[in-house]
Amino acid sequence: MGNVTVSLEARTEARLRQIANEKYGGKKGSLARVITESLEAFSGENTRLRAKERLLKRMETGFDFGKKLYKTRYELYDR
Repeated sequence: MGNVTVSLEARTEARLRQIANEKYGGKKGSLARVITESLEAFSGENTRLRAKERLLKRMETGFDFGKKLYKTRYELYDR
């Protein structure tokens, strides 16, 4: 586990402490837990957004399925 020093505005720090107190009752390590949960949620959302963008790009370019092995739709079915 590493240490990170962060400077926050007074309002932001007060809100962070309030959230930690509401969620974990002000126990030791509650600030770290709130920050860790927030970063993990942000990272997960970021990962989903990148995957979505990647899939949309693939859909725009399309897929090459090779040469058609039939000329008409009726050749696909035994009728």
